[in-house]
Amino acid sequence: MSEQSFPPELERRIAELEKPENQGAGFTKGDWIFLIATGVVGPVLLLIWGWQ
Repeated sequence: MSEQSFPPELERRIAELEKPENQGAGFTKGDWIFLIATGVVGPVLLLIWGWQ
């Protein structure tokens, strides 16, 4: 496999994002509720509605 080099600006940005202080906080309780509602409950309701 060949070694691939990225442009210096991309390397700098990746290095900045790898630092823990630049990664941001995790999901909040409200975020999880929204994700579950739109990713699980919503599609299930649409499937049930489509069967009728």
